[in-house]
Amino acid sequence: MKTNERLKTMGEKIKNIVLPVVAYGGVAGILSGFLVGLFNFGARYLIKFSEDIYRSVVTHLWAIPLFFLGLIALAMLMALLHKLIPNVRGSGIPNVEGSVRGVLSYKWFRTLFGTVAGSFLSFFAGLPLGSEGPSVQLSAMTAQGVTEVMKAKLTWRRYLIAGGAGTGIAVAFNAPLAGIIFAMEECHKRISPMILLCASSSVISGTATYRLLGMAIKDAKWSSTSMLFDIQGLEPFGDFKQMSSFGEFAGVLGILIGIGVVIGVLAILFNFLLIRSQKLMDKCVKKFPYWARLLVAFVLTGVLGLIFAKCFDDGYAFLNTGGHSLIDLLCHSGLKYSFWFLLSILLLRMILLLVCFNSGATGGLFIPMLAIGALLGAMLGTLFVKMGMDSMYFPAVIVISMTTFFGASVRAPITAIVLVVELSGYKSDFLPVAISIFTAYLVAEILGNSPIYDSLLDRLVEQKSEGVVKKEFIISVGKGTFAVGRQIQDIMWPAGAHITHIITTNGDSVIPNGKTELQIGDQLTLEVESSDFHEMDEFIATFEEKKPKYKVDNTDLEDAGNGSQEESAMADNIDSVYKEEQIADDDATDNDVSAKEEKEESADGENKE
Repeated sequence: MKTNERLKTMGEKIKNIVLPVVAYGGVAGILSGFLVGLFNFGARYLIKFSEDIYRSVVTHLWAIPLFFLGLIALAMLMALLHKLIPNVRGSGIPNVEGSVRGVLSYKWFRTLFGTVAGSFLSFFAGLPLGSEGPSVQLSAMTAQGVTEVMKAKLTWRRYLIAGGAGTGIAVAFNAPLAGIIFAMEECHKRISPMILLCASSSVISGTATYRLLGMAIKDAKWSSTSMLFDIQGLEPFGDFKQMSSFGEFAGVLGILIGIGVVIGVLAILFNFLLIRSQKLMDKCVKKFPYWARLLVAFVLTGVLGLIFAKCFDDGYAFLNTGGHSLIDLLCHSGLKYSFWFLLSILLLRMILLLVCFNSGATGGLFIPMLAIGALLGAMLGTLFVKMGMDSMYFPAVIVISMTTFFGASVRAPITAIVLVVELSGYKSDFLPVAISIFTAYLVAEILGNSPIYDSLLDRLVEQKSEGVVKKEFIISVGKGTFAVGRQIQDIMWPAGAHITHIITTNGDSVIPNGKTELQIGDQLTLEVESSDFHEMDEFIATFEEKKPKYKVDNTDLEDAGNGSQEESAMADNIDSVYKEEQIADDDATDNDVSAKEEKEESADGENKE
């Protein structure tokens, strides 16, 4: 009897968990690996072409007017693209996190196309924005498209979008482990078996596809089997396993803690400046059309780019592009630059990054943040060498500093530690790296500044908050639904939903908490704040067979949603998945991230302008 029950349980797990993970995650990963690989391949060629143009213009002064006319044309094309597809502005990671958490939704195909087009415009113009954020959005929208085309159940969609985001990181950085951890630590902000399974399936299949394509294309710019950064012979800094005295240990420990404190403070300053400058720009440029922001960003990039291309052999790497070439340059020959020169590059790059990002230009912050951290590391490394540190450790200080800056700004220390290995090939003692990263993380937490992607997401949600209304849904727990016998904390409720009270089958009124267990016939009152209640109908219908009711201003209205046999079947599948996962999250959502109408997107775009 027990054997039959075990076999039945195994069969249910294979049907409800293993097969969907392999089917949905595998297909999404393969398509994401292919598309994101081609996207980054094209981005590298565009960046190289842009560099050649800058170098050519400074040697042919007659071409300067044509150069700036071209930049103006690119800015106008970007403005037109953003008017048609407003959700491809800025970095793609906050948009994806909003989709994963159920507070934002997009048309996947329009967003996919707009992300590619907008990013290529930014790269061709030489803007200091990265391809990794758009890669995450491109991969996540591909995963969303797979769930819609394959008609995946509601319970899988957010997991697969998060898995797609991880695949974007994995392919863009050629770092599969970082992609899996990013999906859990940054996108979902929690670790659970279901997130791990979906992310692993998508990331592994996507990375394998990317590398197979690299083997087939055999182009140096594909680089699917090498580290993202060309750092040869990286000597570990502060290898505690090789130390023989307490004095040496204390000295290195002090340096690592000092790096963490300095980088942590500056990372918080970066977050503060970015968010404050966005608010300042929103207030100051309301009198000007949206395209004027982009025009200033493109022209300023062109002016500074030409000046540096004229004055320095590696001038294009200092300010233009996301910072990949700058990081390689600093690791190989950063010691030939003075502390004050590096400081001036840092300030100019910060100003240009703030102007370009706040203009709304499509492009990511991931690599630009690593580049800022690398500049800070080069400055600290220059000081350490003057204080007696062996110059062979200079690249290691840069690598530690750039990942520490990322970990403090984003509040993703585990992802940062993994990035040290997968981006640079750092293979020695991880304790020194962990000391700096977690010191910076503690400094950021003490100072109390919000993680940068969370702040950007809050701004997006705030901009979309117009039209949000509060409704009160009254639903009953139906027989055979996945909610029966579950505690409230184990159910992923729609975003913005709060259970105000419960009336049990005995007629008792209960003030619920996370451990309140739901039973058949319990009547729940949900207070929900949203601008699109149709996305909640599918979720609510899993509670009961009859139509849900909701009240607006104390008036009962019939909702348009209808229960169906298909929804009942979906509820059974959801039940199996929740039994396996037991996620505790009161405010999370399983909203269907299916697309909103184009009219709403255009209206949102006009509100942003």
